[in-house]
Formats: sequence, structure tokens, C-alpha cells
Amino acid sequence: MLRFLFKDFFLKNPAWLLVSLGCFVAGAALAWHHPLWPRAMLVVFGLWCVAVAWRPGVWLFLVPACLPFLNFSPWTGWLVFEEFDILLLGALAGGYGRLAWSRLSVDESKVAHVSPRSIPLLGLFALLGVTGVSALFRGFADAGGFTFDWYAGYTDALNSLRVFKSLGFALLFVPLVRRELERSGTLASQRLASGMVAGLTVVTLAVLWERAAFPGLLDFSRHYRTVALFWEMHVGGAAIDAYLVLAVPFVVWALISARRPWIWAAAAALALLTGYACLTTFSRGVYLAVAGPLLLLGVLLRVQMTGFNARTFWGPLWPRYRPEDWRTKASLILMLALVAEVAAVRGGGSFMMERLTNTEQDLRSRVDHWQHGLDLLDGPTDWLLGKGLGRFPANYAAKVVQGEFSGGVKWRDEPVPGRAANAFVTVRGPATLKRLGGQYALTQRVTNVAKGLHRVSLDVRVHKQADIYLSLCERHLLYDGNCQEEFISVMPGETEWQHMVLPLSGVPLTGSLWYAPRLSMFSLSVVNRGGVADFGNVRLMGPYPQPSLENGNFSRGMAHWFPAAQTYFLPWHIDNLFLEVLIERGSIGLLLFIALMAYALWHLIFGRARTLALSGYLAASLCAALLVGLVSSLMDMPRVAFLVYLLALFSIQTMPEAGRRLQRP
Repeated sequence: MLRFLFKDFFLKNPAWLLVSLGCFVAGAALAWHHPLWPRAMLVVFGLWCVAVAWRPGVWLFLVPACLPFLNFSPWTGWLVFEEFDILLLGALAGGYGRLAWSRLSVDESKVAHVSPRSIPLLGLFALLGVTGVSALFRGFADAGGFTFDWYAGYTDALNSLRVFKSLGFALLFVPLVRRELERSGTLASQRLASGMVAGLTVVTLAVLWERAAFPGLLDFSRHYRTVALFWEMHVGGAAIDAYLVLAVPFVVWALISARRPWIWAAAAALALLTGYACLTTFSRGVYLAVAGPLLLLGVLLRVQMTGFNARTFWGPLWPRYRPEDWRTKASLILMLALVAEVAAVRGGGSFMMERLTNTEQDLRSRVDHWQHGLDLLDGPTDWLLGKGLGRFPANYAAKVVQGEFSGGVKWRDEPVPGRAANAFVTVRGPATLKRLGGQYALTQRVTNVAKGLHRVSLDVRVHKQADIYLSLCERHLLYDGNCQEEFISVMPGETEWQHMVLPLSGVPLTGSLWYAPRLSMFSLSVVNRGGVADFGNVRLMGPYPQPSLENGNFSRGMAHWFPAAQTYFLPWHIDNLFLEVLIERGSIGLLLFIALMAYALWHLIFGRARTLALSGYLAASLCAALLVGLVSSLMDMPRVAFLVYLLALFSIQTMPEAGRRLQRP
């Protein structure tokens, strides 16, 4: 029996089995160390692995569908790791396990076959992997060597791993993508597109909740920019910008693919919600990266419709109007509604006009920022291989004049004779720039917030004066609502540690609506220039008897604690995709990235995949990512960067045999 199993199952694919086991062990380790629900995560992870092994194509829908919300960093305190990693590792473990465990069918055997035409493509993938690993280890070296910490930050060595994850995961999915395309290209395309539509639905609903809870759905004058559930933006960035422009073309797919009026109506509602989400980012890059690729998509769909015939291409652009054609009438109404939506946001508030008016000034500032970033490349080796993945923030803050962080946090412990080690956290203010004071804080989500006032009990240690700011605010991520707060200047005392109980003053936090509850956040920061303070045994006390803060004694490291910045985000992002790749991966890495995107677009627009139903949508999505990348960083946002890579790798591997027509989502 054992001989039968070994001969017929494992010997044919030993490499797949090793990859599956490696991903399973890594995913189980992440799940078991989850700060909130370790046992539940482990059970769900195991069930997810089994589900993918049983139905290997299901991941192609669920991964993009779950991408927008599978990150709970403000509650867990994780920065390097996230729940989305567990999802990906489970998909890889189950998918490779299926390849290793089951006998190869005729279709599945094609996955293992390498044709001469695919050799250059495999070479490109291999070079991407090699340069990515090289940049990963250069990042470790630049950080002073590899050290592991479940709660590592942006200046630690593990930030290199955080940035590497997107490329590493995407390359591991290549055989699984090819397997699904070989089995049924049409079904694989439907699953991917439907997953994108489902994920976008989550984002737009989150945007509605966020704006209803905080600035108001129709308030377009307040300086409030939507972030949805992209918690990576706690230090700024363009995660939601990149996601929206990647997903918008698939709304068009949902509209065109709908065969029944009620499905089309749902897609039209999603289109209006997506327009609202894009407009309320108040990002000029989003406006450009949505409009341009949608025009390209229209051209590509027209080319497909006319059978690539130049003479028929210039025929009637709109089908002859027929009163009985519900789709034509509904499309006209939707277009008018979208135009009215843009006019309402533009004319109903002043924030958009302020952003558009300041475009030239912001561009000059951004060019200066880009130049400072390029100045970090020191010598031919850096220009060729880069500084290392994830090393831009630390190098920019250390080497650029007035490019410092607005603050910092670090978990520490110290031995205590006869007792367990004393754990605490060190919070720093800005090193030299007074104007950055209070723009970086250590935060924690608070759920049981009372209607009355609160007090904070804490132990604090300073070696010189430190100005401390404590607050409990209604806050989603970047912008404060109603707050209770306290400011105190602490001097060194007679004892090393000083115990304080500080009342917070302000208005009661009662602004939540039943249909749009507001999140609350406790934060502590050091606001004076050069100020440093150690904190321990932090407690938030209100009328409720149960504690409002978790891990206030920091005995579990930084679990539940989340550093967050406001207003000032300069050191964390270079705000240009191509400069980002150049600085961290070097010119070789940049050329390979451009080659990957160029090959994918050529394959979709001019190559063998141009006849496929999904080709225009994929091409528009990738072009949108490249356009928004002209003014935004993408690779330092792992979830979004993974999606960019996944769409590119999926595009490259599509074949004409996959079919030309997609069904409804």
C-alpha cells in the first residue's frame, strides 16, 4: 500500500510536496502566533488548506475578494505580517498539495510541461526571483543583519521581508495560475474578475461607512481623504489609490457581462459607489489613472468588437437606439448619474478645488522629494543593485536634511532582580523639527468607550524633560473627531519610574450613528523636540469596570499597539513607483520590472491574448497601476503590490484557447 501511494502520488511531484509543506508550516506558525485569535486562526487555516486542495480553483476568486479586508494591524500590532499572508500561504499549501497528492490528469500534466516558447518567460520569472532575493539580503545587511521580531517596524531588518512578500508570493502562484488556465481559461478568468468585483464591493461599502461615520457622506469641504480598510496608510501612502485604479476596469466588465437587468442594476450601483470612492480620495493621481485607462479600455473593446478591422473600427460608436433595449437606456442613465456625481463632489465642497489648485506647487515639492531619494544611491553598486528592499524609510530619515521621522516607538525590557523582566515601550518625539511634534503616536483601538470622561494611569520614566500628549479620540485612521486629551510636561523625579493618574478633558465621545459607528483610538506621544520617554503599565479608566486597553504592561511585546502618523509622511514613501524600485532594487530590478509589465501589456494588446474577453480589462488595470505609480509608491504596500504582480503574471500566462466570451459575474 505504501509503495502504491509513493509511486503513484509523490514521486511524480516531490518539489510540489516540499513547497506545500513549507507553506503549510509557515502559515500554521503565523496562525498560531496571531495576537488575537491563535486557535481560531489555526483551525480556519487548516480548513482553508483543505478547501483549496479539494477545489483548487477557488483561491482565484477568494484571494482578490478577501484582499481589501484581511488586515487587522490596528488591533494586532503586526506590521510585517498580516492575516492576508495566512490566506496566501493556505492557498499555496492547498494548491501545491493538490498537485503533489493527486495523480496528474492529461490537463494537469501540461503544468509540468515546458515548451520552448515558455523558456524566455521562465527566465524572466527566475531573474525577478533572483534579483528580489538579492535585494532582500541587501536589505538585511543594510539594517545591520537579520533579526526576528513579531512586531518589527519600518526601520528593522524584517521590513525587507515585508516588502519582498508581494513578489515572493506572486512567483509561487505562477504554477497554480498556469494550472487553472490550462484546465479552463474561461472559468479562471471569470473567477479572477468576479473576485475583483467582490473585493471592490467591500472597499466601496467600507468607504460609505467611513464617510458616514466621520466627515459625512455629502461633506466635500472638510480635509478628509478616504482610506477604507487599508491600514497600511497609517504612515500615509497610496494603498487605496492603487487598489481603486486596479479594480475600476472590472466594474466595466461586470456591466458588460451582465445578462439580466437585476444583475446589471447591481453592477451599476457598484459603479456609482466606485465613482464616489475614487472622488473622495481627493487624489489627482486617481483621477488621471481612472480616466486614461478607461479610454484605453473603450478602444480595446471597440477593436475586439470590430474584429480588428480598421475600416469597421470607425463605424458607429454607439448602437442604434431601440426603445425596447433596456441596456441602452440604462447605460445612458448610468452615464448621466456618474457625470452628476462628479459635478456634485466638485461643486458641493471646496476640498477638490483646493487640491487641483495646488497641483503645480505639490509637483515642485514632489520633484524635490524625488531628488532627495535619488541622492541616497551611493556609488555604482547602489545604482546597480539598490539599497535593499524596505530600506528607503530608514535611509531617508537618517541621511536627508529635515527628512527625519516625526517620532518612533521601540519595545524594550530590562532585568529586575528576583522578578520577571520589566517590559516597557520607549516613545520618541521628532529629533530636531519642532513642527513635527505630536504627529506620531503609539495607539490602540478602544472598544468599550464610555459616554463620560476618562482617566489614564501609567508609569513613566524620563532622563530629561519630555512633553507628553495623551488622547482618546473618535478616529478611523488619520483624522481625529471628538477627543478627550491631556498634555503634561514630565521632569525627572526622585524615583526612576513615576506613577501618574491623569484625567482627560474634552467632550464625551457620543458621536456614533447606529448605522455608521465610529471607531475610537487611544494614543500617547512625545511632542517636544528631542524628547524621549519610557512608558509602562498604561491603563485607560472610565465608568466601566472592565479595562479598556489590552497589554498595557507590554508583557506581550507590542501586541495590540499600533504606531500611527498624521499629516507628515515624507520619510516613508518616495511617491513614485519607478524610483521606489530603482532605489531599493537598483537599475537591474527596475529594468526587470519594466520588462514584466511591458511583456504583459504587449501580450494583452498586441500578442496572442488580445482576442481574449478579459484582455482589455487586464490591460487597462495594469496601465492604471503604472499611471498612478508616477506619483505614488506601490511596492511598500504588500497587499496592493501582490495584486499588481498577480494580474501581470495572470496576463502573461493567458492563452487564446481560454475562450473569448465571459459569462456574467
